[in-house]
Amino acid sequence: MSTNVPTSLAVPRFIGSQDPQVAMRHIREVLAAHNCYGLNLDAAWLDEVFSAYRQPHRYFHTLDHLRNICELIHAQVAEPADAAQMLLAALFHDIVWFPQHNDNEAQSAKLFDSLASSFGGDVPSEVAEMVRSIILSTSSQRKVNALARQFHEFDCDILLHGDKVDLLAYEFQIFREFQFLSLKDYRKGRSDFFKRFSQRFPEAKENMKFLIEYLERRRPRVGLYAGTFNPFHIGHFGILQKAELMFDKVILAVGLNPSKNLHHAHSEVVDQVKKSLPFHEVLFFDTLMVDLLDQITPYADVTLVRGLRNGYDLDYEMSQQCFMQEMRPDTVSVYIPCDKQYEHISSSALRSLHIFDCRGRDEIYYPHLYDYYPGER
Repeated sequence: MSTNVPTSLAVPRFIGSQDPQVAMRHIREVLAAHNCYGLNLDAAWLDEVFSAYRQPHRYFHTLDHLRNICELIHAQVAEPADAAQMLLAALFHDIVWFPQHNDNEAQSAKLFDSLASSFGGDVPSEVAEMVRSIILSTSSQRKVNALARQFHEFDCDILLHGDKVDLLAYEFQIFREFQFLSLKDYRKGRSDFFKRFSQRFPEAKENMKFLIEYLERRRPRVGLYAGTFNPFHIGHFGILQKAELMFDKVILAVGLNPSKNLHHAHSEVVDQVKKSLPFHEVLFFDTLMVDLLDQITPYADVTLVRGLRNGYDLDYEMSQQCFMQEMRPDTVSVYIPCDKQYEHISSSALRSLHIFDCRGRDEIYYPHLYDYYPGER
Protein backbone atom coordinates (compact mmCIF):
# COMPACT_ATOMS: atom_id res chain seq x y z
CA MET A 1 0.00 0.00 0.00
CA SER A 2 1.04 3.61 -0.32
CA THR A 3 0.53 6.31 2.28
CA ASN A 4 1.54 9.91 2.71
CA VAL A 5 3.58 8.92 5.76
CA PRO A 6 7.34 9.25 5.13
CA THR A 7 8.17 5.72 6.23
CA SER A 8 11.87 6.51 6.60
CA LEU A 9 10.98 8.62 9.63
CA ALA A 10 9.43 5.59 11.31
CA VAL A 11 12.91 4.02 11.46
CA PRO A 12 14.97 5.15 14.46
CA ARG A 13 17.86 7.12 12.98
CA PHE A 14 21.07 8.23 14.63
CA ILE A 15 24.14 10.21 13.61
CA GLY A 16 26.28 7.84 11.56
CA SER A 17 23.42 5.98 9.90
CA GLN A 18 23.56 6.27 6.15
CA ASP A 19 21.30 6.48 3.17
CA PRO A 20 20.67 2.94 1.87
CA GLN A 21 22.17 3.76 -1.52
CA VAL A 22 25.36 5.01 0.13
CA ALA A 23 25.57 1.93 2.36
CA MET A 24 25.12 -0.42 -0.62
CA ARG A 25 27.82 1.40 -2.57
CA HIS A 26 30.26 1.08 0.33
CA ILE A 27 29.51 -2.62 0.70
CA ARG A 28 30.04 -3.19 -3.03
CA GLU A 29 33.40 -1.38 -2.84
CA VAL A 30 34.57 -3.60 0.03
CA LEU A 31 33.39 -6.74 -1.77
CA ALA A 32 35.20 -5.67 -4.94
CA ALA A 33 38.43 -5.14 -2.99
CA HIS A 34 38.31 -8.75 -1.70
CA ASN A 35 36.73 -10.53 -4.65
CA CYS A 36 39.01 -13.57 -4.62
CA TYR A 37 36.43 -15.81 -6.26
CA GLY A 38 35.41 -13.57 -9.16
CA LEU A 39 31.83 -13.03 -7.96
CA ASN A 40 29.52 -11.06 -10.22
CA LEU A 41 28.72 -8.10 -7.98
CA ASP A 42 26.32 -6.64 -10.55
CA ALA A 43 24.12 -9.74 -10.67
CA ALA A 44 20.64 -10.10 -9.17
CA TRP A 45 21.79 -12.23 -6.23
CA LEU A 46 23.45 -9.27 -4.51
CA ASP A 47 20.39 -7.09 -5.07
CA GLU A 48 18.35 -9.84 -3.39
CA VAL A 49 20.71 -9.76 -0.41
CA PHE A 50 20.41 -5.98 -0.12
CA SER A 51 16.63 -6.19 -0.43
CA ALA A 52 16.45 -8.55 2.55
CA TYR A 53 18.38 -6.12 4.75
CA ARG A 54 15.91 -3.38 3.81
CA GLN A 55 12.79 -5.21 4.99
CA PRO A 56 10.59 -2.78 6.94
CA HIS A 57 10.58 -4.77 10.19
CA ARG A 58 14.35 -4.30 10.56
CA TYR A 59 15.75 -1.51 12.71
CA PHE A 60 19.17 -2.85 13.75
CA HIS A 61 19.77 -5.79 11.39
CA THR A 62 19.94 -3.43 8.43
CA LEU A 63 22.29 -2.32 5.70
CA ASP A 64 24.06 -0.09 8.24
CA HIS A 65 24.84 -3.13 10.39
CA LEU A 66 26.00 -5.10 7.35
CA ARG A 67 28.15 -2.19 6.17
CA ASN A 68 29.75 -1.88 9.61
CA ILE A 69 30.75 -5.57 9.63
CA CYS A 70 32.13 -5.36 6.09
CA GLU A 71 34.23 -2.32 6.94
CA LEU A 72 35.62 -4.03 10.07
CA ILE A 73 36.59 -7.05 7.99
CA HIS A 74 38.19 -4.80 5.38
CA ALA A 75 40.20 -2.93 8.01
CA GLN A 76 41.24 -5.76 10.33
CA VAL A 77 41.52 -9.02 8.35
CA ALA A 78 44.87 -9.12 6.56
CA GLU A 79 44.66 -12.54 4.89
CA PRO A 80 42.78 -12.11 1.56
CA ALA A 81 41.17 -15.57 1.66
CA ASP A 82 39.97 -15.08 5.23
CA ALA A 83 38.51 -11.65 4.38
CA ALA A 84 36.69 -13.05 1.33
CA GLN A 85 35.14 -15.88 3.35
CA MET A 86 34.08 -13.60 6.18
CA LEU A 87 32.54 -11.11 3.77
CA LEU A 88 30.39 -13.86 2.27
CA ALA A 89 29.36 -14.87 5.77
CA ALA A 90 28.54 -11.24 6.56
CA LEU A 91 26.26 -10.93 3.54
CA PHE A 92 24.23 -13.97 4.52
CA HIS A 93 24.43 -14.21 8.30
CA ASP A 94 21.29 -12.08 8.83
CA ILE A 95 19.70 -12.39 5.41
CA VAL A 96 16.83 -14.25 7.11
CA TRP A 97 15.87 -12.32 10.23
CA PHE A 98 12.49 -12.87 11.83
CA PRO A 99 12.80 -12.19 15.58
CA GLN A 100 9.92 -14.57 16.37
CA HIS A 101 11.79 -17.54 14.89
CA ASN A 102 14.63 -19.60 16.34
CA ASP A 103 15.92 -21.00 13.04
CA ASN A 104 17.08 -17.80 11.34
CA GLU A 105 20.69 -18.98 11.07
CA ALA A 106 19.70 -22.31 9.54
CA GLN A 107 17.43 -20.56 7.05
CA SER A 108 20.17 -18.03 6.24
CA ALA A 109 22.64 -20.83 5.54
CA LYS A 110 20.04 -22.52 3.37
CA LEU A 111 19.52 -19.34 1.36
CA PHE A 112 23.29 -19.01 0.93
CA ASP A 113 23.34 -22.50 -0.59
CA SER A 114 20.39 -21.74 -2.88
CA LEU A 115 21.95 -18.53 -4.23
CA ALA A 116 25.49 -19.88 -4.60
CA SER A 117 24.89 -20.97 -8.19
CA SER A 118 24.04 -17.34 -9.06
CA PHE A 119 27.28 -15.84 -7.76
CA GLY A 120 28.90 -15.95 -11.19
CA GLY A 121 32.22 -17.03 -9.70
CA ASP A 122 33.88 -20.17 -8.41
CA VAL A 123 33.47 -20.58 -4.66
CA PRO A 124 35.36 -23.75 -3.62
CA SER A 125 33.37 -26.28 -1.63
CA GLU A 126 35.62 -25.92 1.41
CA VAL A 127 35.06 -22.15 1.36
CA ALA A 128 31.31 -22.62 1.13
CA GLU A 129 31.48 -25.00 4.09
CA MET A 130 33.44 -22.45 6.13
CA VAL A 131 30.93 -19.71 5.30
CA ARG A 132 28.08 -22.03 6.24
CA SER A 133 29.73 -22.91 9.57
CA ILE A 134 30.25 -19.24 10.46
CA ILE A 135 26.60 -18.45 9.72
CA LEU A 136 25.31 -21.41 11.75
CA SER A 137 27.61 -20.70 14.67
CA THR A 138 26.12 -17.23 15.18
CA SER A 139 22.99 -18.82 16.68
CA SER A 140 24.82 -19.65 19.92
CA GLN A 141 27.97 -17.58 19.27
CA ARG A 142 30.02 -20.60 20.21
CA LYS A 143 33.66 -20.77 19.18
CA VAL A 144 33.74 -23.11 16.19
CA ASN A 145 37.02 -21.83 14.80
CA ALA A 146 39.17 -18.72 14.80
CA LEU A 147 37.32 -17.12 11.89
CA ALA A 148 33.95 -17.71 13.54
CA ARG A 149 35.18 -16.17 16.79
CA GLN A 150 36.50 -13.11 14.98
CA PHE A 151 33.30 -12.79 12.99
CA HIS A 152 31.26 -12.88 16.22
CA GLU A 153 33.33 -9.99 17.54
CA PHE A 154 32.66 -7.98 14.39
CA ASP A 155 28.95 -8.86 14.57
CA CYS A 156 28.81 -7.71 18.22
CA ASP A 157 31.13 -4.75 17.80
CA ILE A 158 28.69 -2.27 19.35
CA LEU A 159 28.18 -4.41 22.45
CA LEU A 160 31.91 -5.03 22.84
CA HIS A 161 33.35 -1.64 21.95
CA GLY A 162 30.50 0.86 21.67
CA ASP A 163 30.28 3.91 23.89
CA LYS A 164 27.11 4.68 25.83
CA VAL A 165 25.53 6.58 22.95
CA ASP A 166 26.16 3.61 20.64
CA LEU A 167 24.66 1.26 23.22
CA LEU A 168 21.53 3.37 23.67
CA ALA A 169 21.03 3.60 19.91
CA TYR A 170 21.49 -0.16 19.58
CA GLU A 171 19.06 -0.97 22.38
CA PHE A 172 16.40 1.33 20.97
CA GLN A 173 16.67 -0.34 17.57
CA ILE A 174 16.45 -3.83 19.10
CA PHE A 175 13.43 -2.67 21.11
CA ARG A 176 11.67 -1.79 17.87
CA GLU A 177 12.55 -5.13 16.29
CA PHE A 178 11.11 -7.04 19.25
CA GLN A 179 8.07 -4.84 19.81
CA PHE A 180 5.77 -7.82 19.25
CA LEU A 181 6.68 -8.88 22.81
CA SER A 182 4.93 -7.48 25.85
CA LEU A 183 6.96 -4.91 27.75
CA LYS A 184 7.34 -7.30 30.70
CA ASP A 185 8.55 -10.18 28.52
CA TYR A 186 10.91 -7.92 26.60
CA ARG A 187 12.59 -6.62 29.74
CA LYS A 188 13.09 -10.12 31.11
CA GLY A 189 14.37 -11.51 27.80
CA ARG A 190 16.84 -8.68 27.26
CA SER A 191 18.13 -8.82 30.82
CA ASP A 192 18.77 -12.55 30.44
CA PHE A 193 20.55 -11.93 27.13
CA PHE A 194 22.83 -9.27 28.63
CA LYS A 195 23.79 -11.59 31.48
CA ARG A 196 24.59 -14.45 29.07
CA PHE A 197 26.60 -12.09 26.88
CA SER A 198 28.67 -11.00 29.89
CA GLN A 199 29.54 -14.62 30.55
CA ARG A 200 30.60 -15.25 26.94
CA PHE A 201 32.47 -11.96 26.61
CA PRO A 202 33.78 -10.85 30.04
CA GLU A 203 35.32 -7.77 28.40
CA ALA A 204 31.77 -6.48 27.79
CA LYS A 205 30.73 -6.76 31.44
CA GLU A 206 30.58 -2.99 32.06
CA ASN A 207 28.61 -2.37 28.88
CA MET A 208 26.14 -5.08 29.82
CA LYS A 209 25.80 -3.67 33.33
CA PHE A 210 24.98 -0.27 31.81
CA LEU A 211 22.34 -1.75 29.50
CA ILE A 212 20.71 -3.75 32.30
CA GLU A 213 20.44 -0.63 34.44
CA TYR A 214 19.05 1.34 31.51
CA LEU A 215 16.52 -1.41 30.80
CA GLU A 216 15.32 -1.45 34.41
CA ARG A 217 14.96 2.33 34.67
CA ARG A 218 13.61 3.21 31.24
CA ARG A 219 9.92 3.93 30.75
CA PRO A 220 9.27 3.88 26.99
CA ARG A 221 6.66 6.09 25.39
CA VAL A 222 3.92 3.74 24.23
CA GLY A 223 0.88 4.45 22.12
CA LEU A 224 -2.15 2.21 22.69
CA TYR A 225 -4.16 2.01 19.48
CA ALA A 226 -7.42 0.31 20.37
CA GLY A 227 -10.45 -0.60 18.30
CA THR A 228 -12.59 -3.45 17.05
CA PHE A 229 -10.66 -3.55 13.74
CA ASN A 230 -13.24 -5.77 12.08
CA PRO A 231 -11.52 -5.87 9.67
CA PHE A 232 -8.16 -4.10 10.04
CA HIS A 233 -7.71 -2.03 6.85
CA ILE A 234 -5.36 0.48 5.23
CA GLY A 235 -7.04 3.39 7.00
CA HIS A 236 -6.16 1.81 10.35
CA PHE A 237 -2.67 1.06 9.07
CA GLY A 238 -2.12 4.68 8.06
CA ILE A 239 -3.04 5.82 11.58
CA LEU A 240 -0.63 3.23 13.00
CA GLN A 241 2.24 4.46 10.83
CA LYS A 242 1.66 8.05 11.92
CA ALA A 243 1.51 6.98 15.57
CA GLU A 244 4.83 5.19 15.18
CA LEU A 245 6.45 8.52 14.38
CA MET A 246 5.41 9.73 17.84
CA PHE A 247 6.01 6.76 20.11
CA ASP A 248 8.73 4.22 20.86
CA LYS A 249 6.15 1.49 20.40
CA VAL A 250 2.49 1.20 19.44
CA ILE A 251 0.38 -1.63 20.83
CA LEU A 252 -2.69 -2.77 18.90
CA ALA A 253 -5.54 -3.65 21.22
CA VAL A 254 -8.45 -5.53 19.65
CA GLY A 255 -11.58 -5.15 21.73
CA LEU A 256 -15.17 -6.25 21.75
CA ASN A 257 -17.88 -3.74 21.03
CA PRO A 258 -21.06 -5.09 22.67
CA SER A 259 -23.26 -2.77 20.59
CA LYS A 260 -22.01 -4.45 17.40
CA ASN A 261 -22.74 -7.97 18.70
CA LEU A 262 -19.65 -9.44 17.04
CA HIS A 263 -18.47 -11.79 19.81
CA HIS A 264 -18.53 -14.81 17.51
CA ALA A 265 -16.07 -13.21 15.07
CA HIS A 266 -13.60 -11.84 17.61
CA SER A 267 -10.96 -14.59 17.40
CA GLU A 268 -10.95 -14.26 13.61
CA VAL A 269 -10.44 -10.50 13.92
CA VAL A 270 -7.49 -10.95 16.27
CA ASP A 271 -5.94 -13.48 13.88
CA GLN A 272 -6.40 -11.13 10.94
CA VAL A 273 -4.75 -8.22 12.76
CA LYS A 274 -1.82 -10.42 13.83
CA LYS A 275 -1.41 -11.62 10.26
CA SER A 276 -1.36 -8.03 8.99
CA LEU A 277 1.04 -6.94 11.76
CA PRO A 278 3.30 -9.89 12.61
CA PHE A 279 5.99 -7.63 14.09
CA HIS A 280 3.73 -5.67 16.43
CA GLU A 281 2.21 -6.51 19.79
CA VAL A 282 -1.46 -7.31 19.30
CA LEU A 283 -3.53 -8.02 22.37
CA PHE A 284 -7.17 -8.72 23.16
CA PHE A 285 -9.24 -6.84 25.69
CA ASP A 286 -12.81 -7.08 26.90
CA THR A 287 -12.56 -4.51 29.68
CA LEU A 288 -13.04 -0.78 29.94
CA MET A 289 -10.35 1.19 28.14
CA VAL A 290 -9.24 2.81 31.39
CA ASP A 291 -8.62 -0.63 32.91
CA LEU A 292 -6.53 -1.65 29.92
CA LEU A 293 -4.44 1.50 30.27
CA ASP A 294 -3.85 0.67 33.94
CA GLN A 295 -2.51 -2.76 32.97
CA ILE A 296 0.23 -1.25 30.80
CA THR A 297 1.25 1.86 32.78
CA PRO A 298 3.46 0.00 35.31
CA TYR A 299 5.98 -0.50 32.48
CA ALA A 300 5.57 2.58 30.26
CA ASP A 301 4.11 6.04 29.79
CA VAL A 302 1.00 5.22 27.79
CA THR A 303 -1.04 7.45 25.49
CA LEU A 304 -4.32 6.36 23.95
CA VAL A 305 -4.26 6.67 20.15
CA ARG A 306 -7.51 7.34 18.31
CA GLY A 307 -8.02 7.67 14.57
CA LEU A 308 -10.42 10.18 13.04
CA ARG A 309 -12.09 10.06 9.63
CA ASN A 310 -14.34 13.08 9.98
CA GLY A 311 -16.11 15.45 12.36
CA TYR A 312 -18.59 12.80 13.44
CA ASP A 313 -15.72 10.66 14.69
CA LEU A 314 -14.33 13.64 16.59
CA ASP A 315 -17.67 14.31 18.33
CA TYR A 316 -17.89 10.67 19.40
CA GLU A 317 -14.29 10.60 20.64
CA MET A 318 -14.76 13.79 22.66
CA SER A 319 -17.69 12.29 24.53
CA GLN A 320 -15.74 9.10 25.19
CA GLN A 321 -12.79 11.16 26.45
CA CYS A 322 -15.07 12.82 28.99
CA PHE A 323 -16.05 9.42 30.42
CA MET A 324 -12.43 8.29 30.59
CA GLN A 325 -11.22 11.51 32.22
CA GLU A 326 -13.91 11.16 34.89
CA MET A 327 -13.00 7.52 35.62
CA ARG A 328 -9.23 7.93 35.13
CA PRO A 329 -8.18 11.60 35.34
CA ASP A 330 -4.61 10.99 34.14
CA THR A 331 -5.73 9.52 30.81
CA VAL A 332 -3.89 11.10 27.88
CA SER A 333 -5.16 10.77 24.32
CA VAL A 334 -3.91 11.80 20.90
CA TYR A 335 -6.20 12.09 17.87
CA ILE A 336 -4.76 11.37 14.44
CA PRO A 337 -6.70 12.22 11.27
CA CYS A 338 -6.59 9.69 8.48
CA ASP A 339 -5.32 10.62 5.04
CA LYS A 340 -7.90 12.17 2.74
CA GLN A 341 -7.90 9.23 0.33
CA TYR A 342 -8.97 6.86 3.13
CA GLU A 343 -11.91 8.83 4.52
CA HIS A 344 -14.45 6.65 2.73
CA ILE A 345 -13.01 3.37 4.04
CA SER A 346 -14.65 1.82 7.08
CA SER A 347 -14.76 -1.67 8.53
CA SER A 348 -18.52 -1.86 8.10
CA ALA A 349 -18.22 -0.95 4.40
CA LEU A 350 -15.59 -3.66 3.88
CA ARG A 351 -17.75 -6.22 5.67
CA SER A 352 -20.54 -5.35 3.25
CA LEU A 353 -18.18 -5.80 0.30
CA HIS A 354 -17.13 -9.17 1.67
CA ILE A 355 -20.66 -10.47 1.15
CA PHE A 356 -20.09 -10.35 -2.60
CA ASP A 357 -17.53 -12.04 -4.81
CA CYS A 358 -15.07 -9.20 -5.34
CA ARG A 359 -12.63 -11.49 -7.17
CA GLY A 360 -9.76 -10.07 -5.16
CA ARG A 361 -10.48 -6.46 -6.05
CA ASP A 362 -11.01 -5.58 -2.38
CA GLU A 363 -7.40 -6.51 -1.55
CA ILE A 364 -6.42 -2.90 -2.17
CA TYR A 365 -8.12 -2.01 1.11
CA TYR A 366 -5.90 -4.22 3.26
CA PRO A 367 -2.25 -3.62 4.28
CA HIS A 368 0.39 -5.82 2.61
CA LEU A 369 3.61 -4.30 3.94
CA TYR A 370 4.72 -7.57 5.54
CA ASP A 371 3.61 -10.03 2.88
CA TYR A 372 7.17 -11.38 2.70
CA TYR A 373 6.83 -12.73 6.25
CA PRO A 374 6.65 -16.56 6.13
CA GLY A 375 4.48 -16.93 9.22
CA GLU A 376 4.80 -19.61 11.87
CA ARG A 377 6.59 -22.77 10.89
